[in-house]
Parts: sequence; C-alpha cells; structure tokens
Amino acid sequence: MNGTLEKKNIQNKGERGDDMEKRRLVMIIIVILAIPLFIWLQFFEVPNKVKIGEAKLQQDPETHEFEKVKSYENDYMGNNSNMGNLFSELPLNKYQETFEIDSEALSLTMHYNARVDEIGKKAEQAVLYNTTAVFVLIGNMQKIEMKFEDKSYTVTRKNVEDWYGGKLDKLKKVDEFKKDVQQPLIHEDSGVWLAAYTKGN
Repeated sequence: MNGTLEKKNIQNKGERGDDMEKRRLVMIIIVILAIPLFIWLQFFEVPNKVKIGEAKLQQDPETHEFEKVKSYENDYMGNNSNMGNLFSELPLNKYQETFEIDSEALSLTMHYNARVDEIGKKAEQAVLYNTTAVFVLIGNMQKIEMKFEDKSYTVTRKNVEDWYGGKLDKLKKVDEFKKDVQQPLIHEDSGVWLAAYTKGN
C-alpha cells in the first residue's frame, strides 16, 4: 500500500514538474515575442503616428506651429532652397507644385494643385497665414501670389503692413504671431481681412 502511494506521489511530482516546465517554456516564448513587439511599438509605430499627427496639424493654419518655420528667417528672398523649405513647412504644403521667384520685382508665385472650392475656408486662411508668415520672415519680399487651380490671390507687403499698422517685426515673436495672426483666423470671419490683403490687385 505504501509502495503504491509512493509511486503515485512520485508520478504526481513528475506531472507537476512537467507542468512547471511547460509553463516556464510558455513564459519564455511570450517574453521572446513580447520584447520585439514592444521595441517595434516604442520606436517605430508610435513615433510614426506622432509624425503623421504633427504633419496633419502643420497643414492647418489654425493648428500650425509658427516656431517650426522661424529657422527660415532671412533678410533676402534670393535663396531658392530657403524659400522652398519655408513653404514646404507652411499650411497646404501637400498641395504645392512649383514656385517662381522674380528677384527684380521681389515677388514669388506659388502654384497649388488644388481648387479653393474643394479646400474651402482653409484655402483663404492659408493665404492669410502663409503670406503673413513669409513677409514676417523674409525681409525684402514685397509680393506673393498663391495660385490655385480655380483662383489666385495676390498679397503685397504694403497691404499686410497696413493691416497691422506698420512694420511686422513684432510678429517674429511666436506668442505675438499666435495672438495677432492665428487666433483671429480661428475666431473671426476672414472675408474683410482677405479683401484688405488683396486690395489693388
């Protein structure tokens, strides 16, 4: 009888040992699979989603971060690379095609492969936001034309300065730009503003 009990105990211990071994193996497999998954999520998936989110925010004049374009500030507009990089960081950059610089007239024409009637109010907001940003950052730029497939807007530095009552230097401060340019875009009708920017053209 004792011999039978001992055999059963040994057998039970052996089964428990096998169960423990199986559990340990399962845990090892889970850890082996979890580590690469964690690394992939932490260093690839999440950062990519953050980048996509940031890029989307940068497309919209209401959520664009002006501080991200401050590095393109220049006294002169002649640097094609600088101008291209500046516009590629401004709202609606996903619709940009080509741009032309006229060094004698100190003007720039930016072509967009989109229609204003498709983009809606964001197109007019971008005209106000982008032209203001460029005049603030590029010292000798005098005129900007933003050409969409169905409409074109020409804005002059003089009109922008008239709107703000003089030189645009104070708008180089990020807080001032947000307060005087971005916030009004969100809370006010941009029709009168746009008419003032494009008058005489």
